[in-house]
Amino acid sequence: MEEGLKEMERMYRRLFGVGALLLLLGFALLIFRPIGKEASAIAGIVVFALSFIPLELAKRTARRMAIMALRGNGKA
Repeated sequence: MEEGLKEMERMYRRLFGVGALLLLLGFALLIFRPIGKEASAIAGIVVFALSFIPLELAKRTARRMAIMALRGNGKA
């Protein structure tokens, strides 16, 4: 069970990192507008919206980790 939690922790960190980077990229596109006003706005909104996919998966992984940890403590 300890292996499962460690693997889930690695997956959580990766998903959260990817989501956070995409979120920052989306904000940067919206604020700095490097590819023009309209193109940057559209790209920023799309990247911003897509950033929630890995963040949601990270949240679900964290919940599963918490449930596994609580069940493990209850049996001990």
